[in-house]
Amino acid sequence: MEEGEDQQAKELKEPEEPNDQQTVSNNSQDIDSAEEQIVQSFLQLKEHGQSSRTRALRLKENDVIVAIDGEPYHESIDNMVDLLSSGEEDDTWLLTIWRNGKFFEIFTRGPLGGVFDFTRPEESQMIMELFQKRKMGEKNEYRIFEALRDINRVVDVYDTTHSQTAVILPPIWLLQQKMWEPLLAILCVYLITFSVNIFLFILAVILLGLYFRKGQVTLRRSYGMFQDRQVWAILAARSNLEAQEMCRNLDEKVNFLSPLVKPYKKEQAKTKRRNRSGNVAKASQQYT
Repeated sequence: MEEGEDQQAKELKEPEEPNDQQTVSNNSQDIDSAEEQIVQSFLQLKEHGQSSRTRALRLKENDVIVAIDGEPYHESIDNMVDLLSSGEEDDTWLLTIWRNGKFFEIFTRGPLGGVFDFTRPEESQMIMELFQKRKMGEKNEYRIFEALRDINRVVDVYDTTHSQTAVILPPIWLLQQKMWEPLLAILCVYLITFSVNIFLFILAVILLGLYFRKGQVTLRRSYGMFQDRQVWAILAARSNLEAQEMCRNLDEKVNFLSPLVKPYKKEQAKTKRRNRSGNVAKASQQYT
């Protein structure tokens, strides 16, 4: 009798084991789903740190880092720091940024600084779906463009790629960049040195070529700031047209010095005429 009772007790206890295993499996599934949500999220800039590169790159709070070198990035900030610091000293990384419903690219190297957090799952899903529709080019097709903007929202966009024309023929490069004051100064130097001595003229040509080789981007930026413009954005684009389109995406009200896109026109509100008292239309019927 005792053995029968023991067997019945075991049979009653045996069904409890699958319940424990099912609980463990459910917990593991919850952990996996939670980890999957974190992995599929993006890094979002919450605030700038002191002397962080996020300021120098003209990033703004709530900007989202979507991809690195064209590949979606879902990992942690520590892994991103290690990735951006890897490679050779001259290697740069192409970051795709999401801001206010628009994408744009920038080049960077090394830690960004700042404080980052993960995006919400629904926001991450929306950004991912739109990014998959975006056409990305090869990394070597992108160049760095700087955009300087004045108080009237007129933007000067220029390519920072080294130009050999600026070294060999500085006046031609200045003419292409529409830098009239420096062009006049260079022509005066050429004229004065040539009238004094041919060797002095040759020396001036060599020294100016060396200066333009080192400082053509600095000169271009300084000339824009001389015209009361400030550095507004630093972008990575494949052409001047694409750079202007990115600027228009960041601020739809901007116009450009050398426009390749349609200019922005302000919508003028139609004013309704109101009849003043005493100007009410009178009936034209006359009673006889």
